[in-house]
Amino acid sequence: MKKTLKITGIIFAAIAVLFLVIAVLVKLLVTPEGVRKTVLPLAEKKLQRQVQLGEVSVSIFSGIVLKKLTVMEKTGADPFVQAEQVKLKYRFWPLLTGRVVVDQVVLDTPKIRVIRLPDGTFNYSDLMAKKEPAPAPQTTKEGINLLISRVALLKGAVHYEDRSKKTDQPFIYDITGVEVNASDIAMDKQFPLRVKAMVPGASMEMDGKAADVGKKPAIDVVITIKEADIKKLAAGLPPQLTAKIRALDPSGAVNVRLHLAGPVSAPKELLKAGEVKLNNVAFTTSGQRPSLSGLLVLKGSQLSSQDLTLAMGANKLDIKFTVSNLLGKPLSVTSSVSAERFDLEPFLKKSKKATAAEGEKPEPGPLKIPVRATGTFQLGQTSYKGLPVAGLVLRYRLADNILNIDELKGKVAGGSFSDTARVDLGQKGFTYSTTLAIQGVKADSLVAAFAPKAAGTVFGTLSLNAQLAGKGTQTAAIKKNINGQGTYNISQGKLTGSGLVQSLAQFLDLEQLRVVQFEKFAGSFKIVNGKVVVDSNVTGRDVHITPKGTAGLDSSLDLSLETRLAPQLTSRITRGELGKMITDEKGWGVLPLKVKGTFSSPRFQLDVSGVRQQLKQKGREKLEQTIQEKLLKKKEGESQRPEKELLEKGLRGILGK
Repeated sequence: MKKTLKITGIIFAAIAVLFLVIAVLVKLLVTPEGVRKTVLPLAEKKLQRQVQLGEVSVSIFSGIVLKKLTVMEKTGADPFVQAEQVKLKYRFWPLLTGRVVVDQVVLDTPKIRVIRLPDGTFNYSDLMAKKEPAPAPQTTKEGINLLISRVALLKGAVHYEDRSKKTDQPFIYDITGVEVNASDIAMDKQFPLRVKAMVPGASMEMDGKAADVGKKPAIDVVITIKEADIKKLAAGLPPQLTAKIRALDPSGAVNVRLHLAGPVSAPKELLKAGEVKLNNVAFTTSGQRPSLSGLLVLKGSQLSSQDLTLAMGANKLDIKFTVSNLLGKPLSVTSSVSAERFDLEPFLKKSKKATAAEGEKPEPGPLKIPVRATGTFQLGQTSYKGLPVAGLVLRYRLADNILNIDELKGKVAGGSFSDTARVDLGQKGFTYSTTLAIQGVKADSLVAAFAPKAAGTVFGTLSLNAQLAGKGTQTAAIKKNINGQGTYNISQGKLTGSGLVQSLAQFLDLEQLRVVQFEKFAGSFKIVNGKVVVDSNVTGRDVHITPKGTAGLDSSLDLSLETRLAPQLTSRITRGELGKMITDEKGWGVLPLKVKGTFSSPRFQLDVSGVRQQLKQKGREKLEQTIQEKLLKKKEGESQRPEKELLEKGLRGILGK
């Protein structure tokens, strides 16, 4: 026991002597003045900036402590880096050989200013420029050797200013709680690296390795952001950057995990994999507040979604997509969006402000979209312009700036519609063509939705086939460039309301025509030079109308309207010989009319040339009937006499028969 105690005492005595020797050596070899003479010239030479240093203290346990260290900007006007204190820790054993080897540097509470200058460079760009490889570290005259193997940064802050934007105030952003820990540092080998930082609304951690920092710096790290608060993130960003974002009032949380690997000289290729988890990320748009939840997964050059949903009240969209070739061109995108029920109406409405300024907007395009995309969009129930739509299906393709709608179909207003289209986004104003088919739709519902001013004027079951083409997105350009053709048929309906029907009733002074019942309203149309050329026929029990002519896209009218009235209606407007002259063999009145003016204010008048032609025809028929009865009527059993036959041929020539 005594022997053990003796040995222990000897060991402690040896240790005490060792510490005493080291303490003496520290006092002799490491002096504040020697440190100052070593650190300042070395730092100023490496950084090409003025370096200011406060008090220097040396301790056997704390090492070398530099207080109030300031590195000035290259101009010397403002501080670039400030630190309350910098601790330089040295190795014990080299002291016994008379050498001071500093291997650890700890920066306490540093403040770093990062400034992007008006020319796009940074206030540290000169430090990042390629230089000749530094020679191997050499011992200074004062005996201090810097062989840094560990660097730590505690409670740091980064102040960022972007002065490259042409604004009155620069963009400013602050990062706090910065901590850096790098150990076993080697210029030509891998070494561990850990970084932590905080921004308003989020904290970030980076853990991994750095390598070959002396020649071609590279990293292999994982960046993690946990429960980032979107609202606080947006609020913390410079107002100049987030004015539009703040108007959306974003909220929710995001979790991010990214794997970065590769040389830092190729930043676009660093991202190898990652995940972004969205937790009820909500925003306000069109008076609604939809929210996104789900997972975005990155693997190599492919980004895909998992369990991604867009919720709005009780409605929920399931979104699936894959984006490939992220680092190349074109991007390849496939997507699928579906829901049992989702209200599109709020997203399709234009604000009053946008509608008022619509005429002032220039035509968009041409666009050059480096994307090839295919996708589907399916909704079990939705609405458009107040019309309930069921079984909505959209299939599309985008390639070489051409958007193809391969299929758009659904059920609406008691019937169905289908459409295909092609849009060239590579031309200014875009060019487009479409083929539309409508079957069995209630015309009144369709008119009320797409032409509210004409609501309540057309009823019946509508079928339509049309081929349209045009260019432009603004109203004036659409009216100028649209052309096309088609056919339509409305069955078992009626025409009523203000406009054409009411004006026709007033012109003929027939109250019965204020509502025109018909079995069929069918015809064809062509759109040329801003006018719709129509050739149609309205067939009803009491009236037959044949509209022919043009209806301008500016609402102007230039139509001939042959109107046939049933005998009971004809008798109300004509009597005597005149009535007989405008009726056909079945007693229907035939009125050749013309319509000028506009849809809302049509002007009716008799078609004089048509009336004249009609009277001539009736005169011929009357004269022929009289001659037949008086001169050419054969008696029973009598053969046709030559002179009568000659007279009949002459009369037919005169009457044009």
